[in-house]
Amino acid sequence: MPYVLIGRTHSFYGKRLWELVGHLKEFGAGRLVVRSRFERYPEPCYFRIVSARPNFDNGRPHKDEDNMEGKVLVEKIFRGKNYGVVDISDSAYKTDFRLIHKHEETKYLRALQTCTPRQINILPRTVEMPTLLKMVAEREGHERTVLTMKTSTNPCNARVAEEGEQPNVNISVGLGTPVSPQLYKGVI
Repeated sequence: MPYVLIGRTHSFYGKRLWELVGHLKEFGAGRLVVRSRFERYPEPCYFRIVSARPNFDNGRPHKDEDNMEGKVLVEKIFRGKNYGVVDISDSAYKTDFRLIHKHEETKYLRALQTCTPRQINILPRTVEMPTLLKMVAEREGHERTVLTMKTSTNPCNARVAEEGEQPNVNISVGLGTPVSPQLYKGVI
């Protein structure tokens, strides 16, 4: 009788980072590590381990048998962009890491050099209010019918246009372009 798996699937395929660096000299300083979650991007994504210090003695015996605690500093390359040295200790416990062999490291480094940067989306400075919000604003006596655009501070590939700059992304009120236009034939 076959086993029936119940529940959600996960995207973690690999080992914990501490399982990998625990068997390497100097805890893998200088080696490349890849997360399987980031292999879906066409641009190169990898981590170069700068230093790893596991926390062996935490005062609680048998609490951390798998040694999942410690501090890991890596040089982060995400989608072809170098983000410098970052601390990934919070995600080192995930079973998502794969060690790159020495003979494959040149392939990743060469891919970083030949990588073309992503196009930055330039958003307009103001956007027209949605229809219902515009009606409520007019009813309450507000003169403004446009909203000023703000983006998050996280590094992404979008930014707000500066004064006099032409945006390359058009944001308009409406349903946008549907994925399957044949479903909306005669409706829109």
